[in-house]
Amino acid sequence: MSVSYFKSSTQSAFTGVAVTVGPVEWLTAFEGQNDRVYFRQQYQQDIASWTPLALNTAHPTGTTYLLVRESEIQNVGGGQQRWYRYYACTPPQRVEYTSYAAQFPGIYAKRDPLAATTQAKITYDYFLIGSMPTLSQESRVTITGSVDQPLLAGAVYLNNFTSGTNPSATAYLASITADAATSSSFSLTPEPQNLSRWVGNFYERTTINIKAK
Repeated sequence: MSVSYFKSSTQSAFTGVAVTVGPVEWLTAFEGQNDRVYFRQQYQQDIASWTPLALNTAHPTGTTYLLVRESEIQNVGGGQQRWYRYYACTPPQRVEYTSYAAQFPGIYAKRDPLAATTQAKITYDYFLIGSMPTLSQESRVTITGSVDQPLLAGAVYLNNFTSGTNPSATAYLASITADAATSSSFSLTPEPQNLSRWVGNFYERTTINIKAK
Protein backbone atom coordinates (compact mmCIF):
# COMPACT_ATOMS: atom_id res chain seq x y z
CA MET A 1 0.00 0.00 0.00
CA SER A 2 1.33 3.42 -0.93
CA VAL A 3 0.57 6.13 1.63
CA SER A 4 1.75 9.76 1.40
CA TYR A 5 2.95 11.74 4.41
CA PHE A 6 3.41 15.42 5.17
CA LYS A 7 5.53 17.52 2.83
CA SER A 8 5.35 21.28 3.26
CA SER A 9 5.40 21.84 -0.49
CA THR A 10 2.43 19.60 -1.28
CA GLN A 11 0.08 19.66 1.70
CA SER A 12 -1.91 22.31 3.53
CA ALA A 13 -0.34 24.37 6.29
CA PHE A 14 -1.15 23.37 9.85
CA THR A 15 -4.52 25.07 10.11
CA GLY A 16 -7.87 23.45 10.65
CA VAL A 17 -6.92 20.45 8.51
CA ALA A 18 -5.38 17.30 10.01
CA VAL A 19 -2.24 16.39 8.02
CA THR A 20 0.10 13.43 8.25
CA VAL A 21 3.53 14.05 9.75
CA GLY A 22 4.97 10.57 9.41
CA PRO A 23 4.79 7.37 7.37
CA VAL A 24 2.63 4.32 8.02
CA GLU A 25 3.94 2.27 10.96
CA TRP A 26 2.87 -1.38 10.67
CA LEU A 27 1.96 -3.04 13.97
CA THR A 28 2.03 -6.70 14.98
CA ALA A 29 -1.61 -7.68 15.29
CA PHE A 30 -1.05 -11.27 16.47
CA GLU A 31 1.93 -13.14 17.85
CA GLY A 32 3.63 -15.16 15.13
CA GLN A 33 1.64 -13.50 12.31
CA ASN A 34 3.07 -11.11 9.71
CA ASP A 35 -0.10 -10.16 7.82
CA ARG A 36 -0.38 -6.41 7.22
CA VAL A 37 -3.75 -5.82 8.82
CA TYR A 38 -3.07 -3.07 11.40
CA PHE A 39 -1.07 0.18 11.32
CA ARG A 40 -0.86 3.66 12.80
CA GLN A 41 0.09 7.04 11.35
CA GLN A 42 0.83 10.34 13.09
CA TYR A 43 -1.17 13.49 12.38
CA GLN A 44 -0.93 17.15 13.34
CA GLN A 45 -3.59 19.88 13.58
CA ASP A 46 -4.58 23.09 15.35
CA ILE A 47 -5.73 22.31 18.88
CA ALA A 48 -8.83 24.45 18.44
CA SER A 49 -9.84 22.73 15.20
CA TRP A 50 -9.48 19.07 16.21
CA THR A 51 -12.45 16.72 16.35
CA PRO A 52 -12.27 12.92 16.41
CA LEU A 53 -13.08 10.99 13.24
CA ALA A 54 -15.89 8.46 13.25
CA LEU A 55 -14.89 4.81 13.56
CA ASN A 56 -14.84 2.99 10.20
CA THR A 57 -13.63 6.12 8.35
CA ALA A 58 -11.42 4.87 5.53
CA HIS A 59 -7.76 5.88 5.37
CA PRO A 60 -7.32 8.62 2.72
CA THR A 61 -5.11 6.50 0.46
CA GLY A 62 -5.25 2.96 1.86
CA THR A 63 -9.02 2.89 1.56
CA THR A 64 -9.46 -0.79 2.54
CA TYR A 65 -8.21 0.13 6.04
CA LEU A 66 -10.73 1.63 8.46
CA LEU A 67 -10.19 3.83 11.52
CA VAL A 68 -10.33 1.82 14.75
CA ARG A 69 -9.08 4.36 17.30
CA GLU A 70 -7.15 7.58 17.90
CA SER A 71 -4.42 8.00 20.50
CA GLU A 72 -4.18 10.60 23.24
CA ILE A 73 -3.22 14.12 22.12
CA GLN A 74 0.35 15.46 22.47
CA ASN A 75 0.71 19.26 22.65
CA VAL A 76 3.72 20.27 20.52
CA GLY A 77 3.49 24.06 21.02
CA GLY A 78 2.32 26.93 18.88
CA GLY A 79 -1.30 25.87 19.28
CA GLN A 80 -0.52 22.56 17.56
CA GLN A 81 -1.07 18.95 18.60
CA ARG A 82 0.00 15.55 17.34
CA TRP A 83 -1.63 12.17 17.72
CA TYR A 84 -1.87 8.75 16.08
CA ARG A 85 -4.74 7.34 14.09
CA TYR A 86 -4.95 3.55 14.04
CA TYR A 87 -6.36 1.68 11.03
CA ALA A 88 -7.17 -1.98 10.38
CA CYS A 89 -8.72 -4.29 7.80
CA THR A 90 -10.46 -7.62 8.38
CA PRO A 91 -7.75 -10.16 9.30
CA PRO A 92 -7.70 -13.57 7.60
CA GLN A 93 -8.74 -16.62 9.58
CA ARG A 94 -5.99 -17.94 11.83
CA VAL A 95 -5.57 -21.23 13.69
CA GLU A 96 -3.61 -22.06 16.82
CA TYR A 97 -3.14 -25.28 18.78
CA THR A 98 -3.06 -25.99 22.50
CA SER A 99 -4.18 -28.58 25.06
CA TYR A 100 -7.58 -28.82 26.75
CA ALA A 101 -8.75 -30.58 29.91
CA ALA A 102 -12.27 -32.01 29.84
CA GLN A 103 -14.58 -34.64 31.31
CA PHE A 104 -15.31 -37.07 28.50
CA PRO A 105 -18.49 -39.17 28.55
CA GLY A 106 -18.73 -42.68 29.91
CA ILE A 107 -19.90 -45.59 27.80
CA TYR A 108 -22.25 -48.15 29.31
CA ALA A 109 -20.65 -51.56 29.74
CA LYS A 110 -17.30 -50.17 28.60
CA ARG A 111 -16.02 -47.31 30.81
CA ASP A 112 -16.90 -44.57 33.32
CA PRO A 113 -16.67 -40.85 32.44
CA LEU A 114 -13.03 -39.95 31.80
CA ALA A 115 -11.22 -36.80 33.00
CA ALA A 116 -8.32 -36.24 30.59
CA THR A 117 -6.30 -33.68 28.65
CA THR A 118 -6.44 -33.70 24.86
CA GLN A 119 -5.21 -31.69 21.88
CA ALA A 120 -7.22 -28.64 20.86
CA LYS A 121 -7.51 -26.44 17.78
CA ILE A 122 -8.58 -22.81 18.21
CA THR A 123 -9.92 -21.04 15.12
CA TYR A 124 -10.21 -17.25 15.01
CA ASP A 125 -12.49 -15.54 12.48
CA TYR A 126 -13.00 -11.78 12.11
CA PHE A 127 -16.06 -9.69 11.32
CA LEU A 128 -16.90 -6.01 10.96
CA ILE A 129 -20.11 -4.76 12.61
CA GLY A 130 -22.85 -5.21 10.02
CA SER A 131 -21.75 -8.73 9.11
CA MET A 132 -21.91 -10.31 12.57
CA PRO A 133 -22.11 -14.12 12.67
CA THR A 134 -24.41 -16.42 14.58
CA LEU A 135 -22.72 -18.45 17.33
CA SER A 136 -22.80 -22.25 17.52
CA GLN A 137 -23.42 -24.28 20.68
CA GLU A 138 -21.08 -26.83 22.24
CA SER A 139 -21.30 -30.58 21.51
CA ARG A 140 -24.36 -31.97 23.32
CA VAL A 141 -25.85 -35.33 24.25
CA THR A 142 -29.60 -35.86 23.91
CA ILE A 143 -32.13 -38.48 24.86
CA THR A 144 -35.57 -37.69 23.47
CA GLY A 145 -37.81 -36.20 26.10
CA SER A 146 -35.43 -36.47 29.04
CA VAL A 147 -31.85 -35.29 28.48
CA ASP A 148 -30.29 -32.38 26.61
CA GLN A 149 -26.98 -31.28 28.09
CA PRO A 150 -23.36 -30.61 27.16
CA LEU A 151 -21.60 -33.79 26.14
CA LEU A 152 -18.51 -32.91 28.18
CA ALA A 153 -20.25 -31.96 31.43
CA GLY A 154 -21.15 -34.17 34.38
CA ALA A 155 -21.45 -37.94 34.57
CA VAL A 156 -22.77 -38.44 31.03
CA TYR A 157 -23.09 -42.00 29.72
CA LEU A 158 -23.61 -42.98 26.09
CA ASN A 159 -25.65 -46.13 25.65
CA ASN A 160 -26.99 -48.87 23.36
CA PHE A 161 -24.02 -48.46 21.02
CA THR A 162 -26.29 -47.67 18.03
CA SER A 163 -29.20 -45.76 19.58
CA GLY A 164 -30.60 -44.49 22.87
CA THR A 165 -28.38 -41.42 23.03
CA ASN A 166 -27.27 -38.94 20.42
CA PRO A 167 -24.42 -39.40 19.81
CA SER A 168 -24.58 -43.13 20.25
CA ALA A 169 -21.70 -45.03 21.80
CA THR A 170 -20.83 -46.39 18.35
CA ALA A 171 -20.67 -42.92 16.79
CA TYR A 172 -18.60 -41.58 19.67
CA LEU A 173 -16.09 -44.45 19.50
CA ALA A 174 -15.73 -43.77 15.77
CA SER A 175 -14.86 -40.15 16.61
CA ILE A 176 -12.15 -41.32 19.02
CA THR A 177 -10.66 -43.54 16.30
CA ALA A 178 -10.79 -40.80 13.65
CA ASP A 179 -9.24 -38.17 15.92
CA ALA A 180 -6.41 -40.47 16.99
CA ALA A 181 -5.63 -41.46 13.39
CA THR A 182 -5.71 -38.04 11.70
CA SER A 183 -3.86 -34.94 12.89
CA SER A 184 -6.45 -32.60 11.38
CA SER A 185 -9.46 -34.36 12.95
CA PHE A 186 -11.03 -32.61 15.97
CA SER A 187 -14.53 -34.01 16.50
CA LEU A 188 -15.79 -32.24 19.61
CA THR A 189 -16.65 -28.65 20.52
CA PRO A 190 -16.14 -28.31 24.29
CA GLU A 191 -17.76 -24.89 24.71
CA PRO A 192 -19.93 -22.47 22.74
CA GLN A 193 -18.32 -20.11 20.24
CA ASN A 194 -17.31 -16.79 21.77
CA LEU A 195 -17.50 -13.30 20.24
CA SER A 196 -15.41 -10.38 21.50
CA ARG A 197 -14.12 -7.02 20.26
CA TRP A 198 -10.74 -7.07 18.52
CA VAL A 199 -10.17 -3.37 17.63
CA GLY A 200 -12.62 -0.62 16.75
CA ASN A 201 -15.71 -2.16 15.19
CA PHE A 202 -13.94 -5.40 14.25
CA TYR A 203 -14.94 -8.49 16.24
CA GLU A 204 -13.22 -11.83 16.80
CA ARG A 205 -15.09 -15.16 16.92
CA THR A 206 -13.31 -17.97 18.74
CA THR A 207 -14.11 -21.63 18.00
CA ILE A 208 -12.48 -24.42 20.06
CA ASN A 209 -12.43 -28.00 18.77
CA ILE A 210 -10.83 -30.93 20.57
CA LYS A 211 -10.01 -34.57 19.95
CA ALA A 212 -12.43 -37.09 21.44
CA LYS A 213 -11.19 -39.47 24.15
